Amino acid sequence: MQGLSDLDVRILRHLKATRTDYAFSIARSLGADMQSVMEELEKMERMGLIRRAFGRGLKRTRAKAKRSPEVTKHHTYYELTREGKRALSEEGNA
Repeated sequence: MQGLSDLDVRILRHLKATRTDYAFSIARSLGADMQSVMEELEKMERMGLIRRAFGRGLKRTRAKAKRSPEVTKHHTYYELTREGKRALSEEGNA
């Protein structure tokens, strides 16, 4: 998919591996600048590649990177959309 930077692809791969995560955790995991991650998340949300994960809590089955069985959300969490999964698989074939 055109318009994806290296950081975009890294974020998409991270979200595929963790299922859902928030910006600070993504930035820390990738060793990336927080502001850059936020900008890319907003861009990819507008592109329909990711969406915000709604709800008051997250089960560990949904958020693989979390240690406790259930986490109360204090951040905005993101997850891949079907289009995001497709873009990631296309990127792997390029």
